[in-house]
Amino acid sequence: MKKNLIILFLFSLNILTNAQPPQIIKLTPPDTLRGIPVMQALAHRTSASSYDTSEMKIKDISDLLWAANGINRPESGKRTAASSYNSQDIDLYLFLKAGVYIYNPKDHQIELVVSGDHTDLIATTQEFVKGSRQIILLVSDISRFKKGEESEKLRWAAIDAGIVAQNIMIFCASEGFLARPRVYMENEQIRQLLKLNEDQHLILNIPVSYNK
Repeated sequence: MKKNLIILFLFSLNILTNAQPPQIIKLTPPDTLRGIPVMQALAHRTSASSYDTSEMKIKDISDLLWAANGINRPESGKRTAASSYNSQDIDLYLFLKAGVYIYNPKDHQIELVVSGDHTDLIATTQEFVKGSRQIILLVSDISRFKKGEESEKLRWAAIDAGIVAQNIMIFCASEGFLARPRVYMENEQIRQLLKLNEDQHLILNIPVSYNK
């Protein structure tokens, strides 16, 4: 507990001071008892048109990423989100003011990819998106599909990203958080920033925040 509090303090301090962010942030274990019943969450699901500007707590980020595409069956490594042929092709990049992190489901942690605030590359000209202090980018690595033509793999990638996106939206609805799936972003600039290869495809981004 003491270690988690220290990590949380350093995480918050780095964001507030724009100091060099930590390379690795260990996330808290998922709280599988939180939230409202799924049918109520579905009744509340909506796409946000504005966001709260406060930074989300590490516990909420932890549960959000696990709900999105975390490992829910450790014995097999299978995820909360289904994927074509269990290819697990979707990677989650978390854009924060301090930097961009990638979610590592195996170790339930986020790992720094690049420091600095790059959220504008996702918000582009849509001012309402800029209020969110955390944006999740869904990237499919189609090289993880062991068969199929490229056109098929891209279709599977879109389906898999949709499943992950729905997990995010239902979790946010369950917690009263704000979220919105989007395809609009600066694709080429983001690809260069994250040093993605030709098999990695940007599919969706989802800004999230607390309710205002």
